[in-house]
Amino acid sequence: MIPKSQLISLSEVPGMGPRRIRALLRKFPELEDITNLSKSDMMQVEGISGDLAAKTKGIDLDIGNRAMDKTASMGAKYFTYWDSDYPEHLKTIYDAPVGIFVMGDIPQLPCMGIVGTRQPSPYGKKMVKILTLDLIKAGFCIVSGFARGIDTWAHKTVHKYNGSTIAVFGNGLDICYPGENRKLWELLLENGAFISEFIPGTKPDAVNFPKRNRIISGLSKGVLVIEAGKKSGAIITALNALNQNREVFALPGQTDSAKSIGTNRLIQQGARLVTNVDDILSEFQLQSPPKQVELLPKLSIEEKLIWERLSQNPIHIDELCIQLKKDSPEVLSTLLMLELKNIVQQHPGKLFTKSI
Repeated sequence: MIPKSQLISLSEVPGMGPRRIRALLRKFPELEDITNLSKSDMMQVEGISGDLAAKTKGIDLDIGNRAMDKTASMGAKYFTYWDSDYPEHLKTIYDAPVGIFVMGDIPQLPCMGIVGTRQPSPYGKKMVKILTLDLIKAGFCIVSGFARGIDTWAHKTVHKYNGSTIAVFGNGLDICYPGENRKLWELLLENGAFISEFIPGTKPDAVNFPKRNRIISGLSKGVLVIEAGKKSGAIITALNALNQNREVFALPGQTDSAKSIGTNRLIQQGARLVTNVDDILSEFQLQSPPKQVELLPKLSIEEKLIWERLSQNPIHIDELCIQLKKDSPEVLSTLLMLELKNIVQQHPGKLFTKSI
């Protein structure tokens, strides 16, 4: 087997994708140095043309050496398709990466992918938190793409409730994208892993994300789509899941919402409609975990009064003031204390919901 550094360099040759690389190494199983192959040797492999063989002969071995050095300096690892640490579920897809860069420990749990819009509605935020928590309780590791919106809310919920997660990047592991997720990036390493097919230093270019999406679905038993527009990247992930023989689940949304066009269409085309976690678990012949008693921090009389009037449905500050017969500054002050206790969330437009 060729060294990992050479495998990385080979992956960087334009046109030499995962399937061709595996075919090449199957043809020459005893190969220890890629430079020992001639053009004619390579052209014996189906799909490798004369032009591609010529490009491969000009391989830049320094790319792989630098990538391995950078990976080690970050405390990360590089697992090849042939390593025992490479996720078994990912191996089953036809275009599985020949290698992945990994930071953290990959959880040894069944995985569920959660994806969706980068600009979720209050309904989307509420449902991603509820469904993510219930999936964690059922023993799933949550896989998502670390993007703004639904991905971020899924990862945040995992961390809040001490679950396990895998964040799949469309860039190198040394780049935090989006930048505002830097704190989340640091927190997630406590109970999960970051995975990327791309060498350190790779920028988050648009062309990378469809490749990332196939890994999200490839790692997962199924993919849950929560709010997605007509041409959303989440739809690409769902289509990848179908092609990989994974289950596809979709949360129905309002028919007049642009954020629900994609999810509603997926349901029309056969995706499993999800109203609660049981719709997902039943597909895998699993039972819903027992409901747990809601544990709250100690609340003052004023805090308890407001808490009891909140739900998962957003309520405006003015409506709360009317119900409580109190002035806005007083109610806002109490709501702030509840936010600091992480049991209330404020949404745009001075709307409030419970966060647990």
